[in-house]
Amino acid sequence: MRALWLCLVVVAAPAYAETKKPEPPAKKPDELAPLTDDPVLAKADRVDGDELKGMVAFTFDDGPNPETTPDVIDALEKYDVPATFFIVTRRLLGKRGEKSRELLARQIAAGFLVEDHSMTHPRLKGVTAKTLASEIDASIKVLAKEAGHPIGMFRPPYGAFDGVGRAWLRKRGLTEVLWSVDTLDWKARDAERLRKKVMKMILAQDGGVVLMHDVKPITAKIVAQVLDDLEAENCTRLAANKEPIWPVSIHYFLRDKKQPRAVPADVQKRTDAYKAALPGRCAARPKPATTAPAPGPAAPASK
Repeated sequence: MRALWLCLVVVAAPAYAETKKPEPPAKKPDELAPLTDDPVLAKADRVDGDELKGMVAFTFDDGPNPETTPDVIDALEKYDVPATFFIVTRRLLGKRGEKSRELLARQIAAGFLVEDHSMTHPRLKGVTAKTLASEIDASIKVLAKEAGHPIGMFRPPYGAFDGVGRAWLRKRGLTEVLWSVDTLDWKARDAERLRKKVMKMILAQDGGVVLMHDVKPITAKIVAQVLDDLEAENCTRLAANKEPIWPVSIHYFLRDKKQPRAVPADVQKRTDAYKAALPGRCAARPKPATTAPAPGPAAPASK
């Protein structure tokens, strides 16, 4: 019996040794990679808005909104100011998104940047991987398709993010973009006060990345006035031989390991054109109203 048992072991052993564990399933190619492969905007350091002084970049969140975004675009075009629109992509979906898709096409045709701001605008701090996938990955797929080009930047709603979310962006090569001039236009009620506040903040910081919302009627109402105030300030500075605060694309704020990223030639060309045109725009501006001097004392009557 002992010999028979040993024989069975010897016979059975080779078959057991040849048994292989099942191969893990092959990994699917990263379908998101080509949708975030923007060689100009992607994979940069996080933008905080304090990367340089003397330049201001305007950014607008949460649109497009057919009721308000057209006025914002009109104002930017009138004053020849670049801007970045961070899109909530559910606005682009379905029949209801038709006009928003038209606005997106207008923004791109006008040379503005359109970047991602999530699918439905939730707070993304402390959320699960499933939520990050549905709010970032799915959103990028929508926006890249509608824009017709890769998307390189992402702004977390409310600026609420954590290490997990940032790792998620890095893996996809997306540049996180925050701001330094928080206008709080979403809760403003007084248009004139908001207008003055925005300009005051820009002057105090000598530029920066401005956060506004093109979905807010109050913002659509005052943005042209803000841009006019900026132009007036720059004209005053030119007259005094001082350096203006130049409105620029957010490209100028991009850094790689804290070193400035090269600004594309076409972006630099637009900035140079704005600088060259500014003296003429200043000359064409209405002259500030002057207050007539108070009348002096009446001359004594002649005798």
